[in-house]
Amino acid sequence: MSTGTPGQPGPPGTRSTASLRAEHEKIVASLRAIAERIETLHEQTTPQQMLMAREVLDFVRKQIAPHARAEEYTLYPAADWAAGEGSKLTEAPRFEHQLVVRRCDALDKEIQAGAPAGKLMHLCYSILGLIAAHFATTDEVLLPYLDKAFDTPRFEKEVLTPLRTERGAKR
Repeated sequence: MSTGTPGQPGPPGTRSTASLRAEHEKIVASLRAIAERIETLHEQTTPQQMLMAREVLDFVRKQIAPHARAEEYTLYPAADWAAGEGSKLTEAPRFEHQLVVRRCDALDKEIQAGAPAGKLMHLCYSILGLIAAHFATTDEVLLPYLDKAFDTPRFEKEVLTPLRTERGAKR
C-alpha cells in the first residue's frame, strides 16, 4: 500500500522508513540482550570473560559492520540528498562508525592481553552504548528527512533494497 503518489512523500504521520525502523529495533534488541549478559562478566571465570567480550566483537563484525557499510553506501547518500544540497547531515554518523571500529580494536587488544573484567566491561559497554546511540540518532535525526522525501515504494526500491543487498554482500 502506497503512502503517497509515486515519488512524493506520503501524508503526515506516515513513515516510508517503517520497515528499516523495524530492522533497527531488532538489532537494538539483540544489542540489549548482549549488554544484559555483559552485566555478569565480572562474575565469570577468566576464560568465560574473554568469550563474553568476544561475543561483543562477533556481534559488531557479523551484524553491525555489514549494516554500517550498507548505510554508507545507500542510506547516507539518500539522507544527504533529502536534507538538501551541501548537507553534512551524515558526517557525525559516519564518524560514529569509525569510533566503533576504534573501540573494537581496543577491546580486541585487551582480550589478547588478558585484561581484567572491569576493563573488558568498560570497553564492551562503550561499544554497545555507541551503537545504541548511533541507532537512536539514525532513527530520530536522519530517517525523518527520508520520510519527508520518499514515499514507501520509492524508499524501498531506491534505498532499502540496495541497503539490504549491500549488507548481505560478503567482504
